[in-house]
Amino acid sequence: MARKQLKEGKINGCKGYRCSSCCCDDDLVEEWALEFMAFHDRMKNYWLSKGIKIEFLDDRVRFRNCSDGKECKFITYSPNKEIDSRPIDCKIYPYLVDWDTIDFDKKIVHLYFWDEDCPLVKDGLVSQKFKKEIEEIIKYNFSLLFHGAKFEVRFVNKILKNHRFYNFKLKLAS
Repeated sequence: MARKQLKEGKINGCKGYRCSSCCCDDDLVEEWALEFMAFHDRMKNYWLSKGIKIEFLDDRVRFRNCSDGKECKFITYSPNKEIDSRPIDCKIYPYLVDWDTIDFDKKIVHLYFWDEDCPLVKDGLVSQKFKKEIEEIIKYNFSLLFHGAKFEVRFVNKILKNHRFYNFKLKLAS
């Protein structure tokens, strides 16, 4: 189901709202509670006042109503345009962190594709420049989250089959 969306990412070739796919999935944006505490907790009341719903689920935080289908509220209402305040899932799309395979001993994190609907994923057009940007985002955020630890980032060129979004799509198809 395609909806109009803001050209949120910095990825070259993204068609933004002209794309038939929708990378802004308002029901599946979430972070680990630790990420939320590190990056968003001080802004919680501000985001709530802008209509973003924040739901705490065990060790995760889910954001809803963070897009009206055309604009990302994290971008539109950002009090500091120099800081990208979107959840990490949004910053690194079309990739996602596979939290189940992080090797904390060797400090390795694997990034998989979120889904196969993004035309840039289908056509293999995700640039090295964008991958480098994602790698820097992950390294920076993980160093903050895990007390200065330096993680290696490995890109896996396949969809993460055990991801909630993938399983959600399978349920819709059946």
